[in-house]
Amino acid sequence: MSAVTVHGWIAVTQDFELMMISALRYAIGRYTYMPGITIDYIRYLIPQLSAKTLFVMKRDIDEEIERYQRMERELYMAKEWQKLAEEIGIEYEKKRR
Repeated sequence: MSAVTVHGWIAVTQDFELMMISALRYAIGRYTYMPGITIDYIRYLIPQLSAKTLFVMKRDIDEEIERYQRMERELYMAKEWQKLAEEIGIEYEKKRR
C-alpha cells in the first residue's frame, strides 16, 4: 500500500485518489446533483492530492470541456468545472516544483 496522508477523517491513499478520479469522470457531463457534490468534494481535497492525480483530473476536465465545445454543446456546470480545473492547475504547479 502507498503512503497515507490523513486529512481530517479521510485517509488519502493511492486507491482513494483513483476513486476520486473515477468520481470526477462519472460526474462530469451529468445533469444531476452529482457534479456539484463532486466539485465541492474535490475542491476540499485539492491540497492533499498528489501531483499525478491533480494532473489527471485537470487533463480530464480540460478534455471534456473541449469535447463539448467541438460538439457545439454546453457542458452542464461548465463554469464550475473550469474554475475547479484552474484551482487544480495552481496546486499542481506548486507540487511540481
